[in-house]
Amino acid sequence: MSIVDLRSPSSRPDHAVLVDSEAPWMQALDAALVRAGMSVQRAPAAQCAFAAFVSGAASVILAPGLDTTTDAVWLSICDRASKVLPTTVILLPLERAAEEPQWLAAGFDEVVIGEPDVTALAARIQARARSRSVRHSLASIDALTGMPTHQVFFSRLDPTIRLSSRAAMPMAVAVVDMDGFVALERERGRTVARSLLVDVAHHLQAALRRSDTVARLGDDRFGLILNHITAFEARRLMYKLWRSLTLSAETVELVGETAGRVTFTAGVAVFPGDSSDSHELYTRAEIALDVARASGQRRVLLYSETCGDSGLDTHGTDLRYHRVQSAGREEPE
Repeated sequence: MSIVDLRSPSSRPDHAVLVDSEAPWMQALDAALVRAGMSVQRAPAAQCAFAAFVSGAASVILAPGLDTTTDAVWLSICDRASKVLPTTVILLPLERAAEEPQWLAAGFDEVVIGEPDVTALAARIQARARSRSVRHSLASIDALTGMPTHQVFFSRLDPTIRLSSRAAMPMAVAVVDMDGFVALERERGRTVARSLLVDVAHHLQAALRRSDTVARLGDDRFGLILNHITAFEARRLMYKLWRSLTLSAETVELVGETAGRVTFTAGVAVFPGDSSDSHELYTRAEIALDVARASGQRRVLLYSETCGDSGLDTHGTDLRYHRVQSAGREEPE
């Protein structure tokens, strides 16, 4: 017996669900979509949205009846939507032509009145579906490094904290920032900087466990979600990553004499000791990074080492303006 997982259907950019109708021009639209390279599934009007969800269709073409409201159709699409909301085309009869603005205002991609040019409509449906798929890919996967983007990072952070809380296990968030990256880019050019970022990304991905998450948060900043790890273990891991950072032969040739001095600075915050809130935990990792930068000596710093909750900081709560008081201690082994 086959089991269909309805929680996260796979996306099919070239699949469309078309409302089942015997109208000749609807049959012609079906054929035009097939000629355009799309697979077409027909479904009754009341089941189109659900059929699109189950099949992971990138497009759904609906023909609401005279008594169907805009809100009802929109909710049916959003209630059963995969990771990428399908492009939705509304086919209205001439009797409802005056309602076109409200359907567009509701968020539908296109409203067609009467009997359209099916060839042109099929081309627009296919183009919209592929464009939305590409935009979703760009939002979730960094084009340069192949890493998850900041959107994926933050979408995974809160569930990870919840799972750690349920299992009564610690976890950590680390924010990594390259040292001297801006100066290197200014002196050697964008090509050299991009090559360095790719090498650093590959190094982090190869060194961490598959259960961990490493994402590119910004230009030269990376975020790490480390499962089942204590503060001491997280600091040792980050320092190990720092010391073992190596570049490919091609990047070494591009970077030149500074290749051996490529390092990063990191700030780490740990659950549950530093916070149990995902936003606050990430913010405290950033604070630890900023304090490490201000100290000019420590390369890996825990939030607990910034005196954030020890009561020693009596001049304010924004630790980005304070130096770490233990900057003279030896670096972690």
